[in-house]
Amino acid sequence: MQVEVFTPLAVVTGTADRARVASDASGVPLQLPIEAVHRFPLGGGPPRRQERVTIEPDEILLVAMEPPPFGVHAQWYPIDLDLGPYHLEARLPTAPGFDPARALARPRGAYVALHDVAISVPAQPGGGVSERAYVEVNRYAVDRIASNLMLGFFFPGASQEALPDSSAPPIVLAV
Repeated sequence: MQVEVFTPLAVVTGTADRARVASDASGVPLQLPIEAVHRFPLGGGPPRRQERVTIEPDEILLVAMEPPPFGVHAQWYPIDLDLGPYHLEARLPTAPGFDPARALARPRGAYVALHDVAISVPAQPGGGVSERAYVEVNRYAVDRIASNLMLGFFFPGASQEALPDSSAPPIVLAV
């Protein structure tokens, strides 16, 4: 399976023998072995090729891969994230009947799935935006989130902001 791993210092591409990033039973992320590796440093310079590399869990910020088959209709919420050197604009899927005002939903494992993701590196102006259909984000590495949902359980330790909702009609209060 083709994977693209975004680490604090580089983007690593190659093939992995599993279709998902993994966590142990307590939610701790596991190492990710990758073969036929190309490492693209964020600071510039030529890409490096390696036969095989194992990326430690603390180095995995996000992983782009093929989306899993999705059999449930989801409700999609826009979300902005900052983690390490990366800024993401994406959509977070929620289960049918999810009520963001009352939900205490918690993700399982160390990664949260996002769809329709735009990834940029703000420290590199003119670096462009990479678009991916599906990524899994290390939820413990997120520094800031902007969303209309309360996502403290999803991204512990991240600062939270409200995402401006330009599609919502203005609220009019009768006095």
